[in-house]
Amino acid sequence: MMLSSTASKEELLEKLVCELAKQNNIKNYQYLAQAILDREHESSTFLPTGIAIPHARVPDVPEILLIMGVLKEGFSETPGAEKTHLIFLFFSPIKDKEFGRHLKLLARISSIFRDPSFAKEIASIKSAEEIFSLIQHKERENIEE
Repeated sequence: MMLSSTASKEELLEKLVCELAKQNNIKNYQYLAQAILDREHESSTFLPTGIAIPHARVPDVPEILLIMGVLKEGFSETPGAEKTHLIFLFFSPIKDKEFGRHLKLLARISSIFRDPSFAKEIASIKSAEEIFSLIQHKERENIEE
């Protein structure tokens, strides 16, 4: 999903939550948005590698739900900070058995995007299919290392 770099951090996150809820037929997206904002207020998930990984564990989802937002021009949480080009927002169930999957997803995203230039490269691509293909290719490279 393409996002506007002029929006506030809260607006960006709420827009992603709303779209994710819409795609997954979740009615109470306000609860999910509040869960993400509460988690973000605890500690920012905007990383210096050009990505953000806002996430929350909630009882209302049966499995991990993820959406990616693209900020072509980048977004700075604070003036002078590195620009964020990609936001990977996800929710996972509270069930203990799902916590391992939650942590693995965080680790995989961080691993794939450890090079800040990769986030910028992805943000410059217009096609969702091409973005997905490039991420898959990068993930395969990481596995082979």
